[in-house]
Amino acid sequence: MDSQRRRTIATVGRLAFRQVRTLLAVVLMHGAAASAAQTWPTVPIPQGIATFAMGDEVTVNGLPLRMRGVLSSQPPAQVAALFRASLGHPLVETTQGEKLVLGRALGEFYATVQLEPAAAGTRGVVAVTRLSAAMSGLDAARQTSQHLLSRFPAGSTLLSHMSSVDAQRRSDAVTLSNSLGVELNVQHLRRMLEAEGYRLERAAAATAPTTISRRQPQGPGATLFFARPGAQAVAVVYREASGNTAIVLNTVTELEPAK
Repeated sequence: MDSQRRRTIATVGRLAFRQVRTLLAVVLMHGAAASAAQTWPTVPIPQGIATFAMGDEVTVNGLPLRMRGVLSSQPPAQVAALFRASLGHPLVETTQGEKLVLGRALGEFYATVQLEPAAAGTRGVVAVTRLSAAMSGLDAARQTSQHLLSRFPAGSTLLSHMSSVDAQRRSDAVTLSNSLGVELNVQHLRRMLEAEGYRLERAAAATAPTTISRRQPQGPGATLFFARPGAQAVAVVYREASGNTAIVLNTVTELEPAK
């Protein structure tokens, strides 16, 4: 797996599971869908704030999102003031620990800006979702969840699923938990992925996956690297403090060019 693809997987893990869950909670709490169809709005980025792409099309637990990451050397209070001015009113503000989330309804869409401290500056995510599409896609999301769970040992719980398409690359990040041991889950993952055409490239002891999940490993674990033509996968399996085993599976697949 080349370094660029590893960075893609790491970015999905960090930003999807540490930040997007907060955005989803705020969107579903405060958003309201309208009936009139609109094109996707763009959230204006204040001058002096850097942005970076997070995938052209992103779906998190069935909720369609368009997101951009933001970085600034200014402290969160100053960055928040700039976004308040750019978003306009009415504005909903929610705090969760050190995170501040600004939200505003834009017709049938809902925009959120999540900001948190990063060293001496600020990092965050700007997201826009179409709530009507999310509600109409609930059945499809349930079917996707059932299909995902069918690939893993019985009794597994799906904690989060994120997929994104960026140019000709699709990324999927799945987090699950079950009561089986680490080794049983590792063997299941190997059989499952090998049946899908993947080949195990190497395995290593799992390190604390704090960039992927807030769950802390309390026992042995493993990180597995797989590859097949046009696709790569990284699986992290480790014991949680609760006694359950966590599984984090990230895959990146090259898409065929449209004809």
